Amino acid sequence: MTPDLWILLSLAILAEFLTLPPLVARGSVPGGIRWIFYNRDSELVGVAPWGGRAVRAHRNLADNLAIYAIVIGIACVTGTTNHTTLIAGIVLLIARVLHATVYIAGIPYLRTAVYGTAQVAMLVYVWRVVAHFLVR
Repeated sequence: MTPDLWILLSLAILAEFLTLPPLVARGSVPGGIRWIFYNRDSELVGVAPWGGRAVRAHRNLADNLAIYAIVIGIACVTGTTNHTTLIAGIVLLIARVLHATVYIAGIPYLRTAVYGTAQVAMLVYVWRVVAHFLVR
């Protein structure tokens, strides 16, 4: 497996781990454990604000993971990965870990900055694929 695919796998594992903080936040309020195990027909009240941010941080990564998988997958299949994409992938992974951390902590401007960094890193992959086929 290529390093770029390891990065993609790491992003998927991060998305899986990000399901845990919302469970902790919800499970720590009265009735939270019951709410977790039942049908969740109503919204759970009393959850700490960081719990809501944890849900949104997970959702943000899950939404972006499909795009990351497509772009990194295409780069790997077309053979356009190289040292540049490896660095971009490492930056992407670190930025997404930082994004989740600062999102849950509630640091708004830093959250946006690290999200932007992750998106720029993803654009490096896009650029490599597009440039490869434009040069042909």
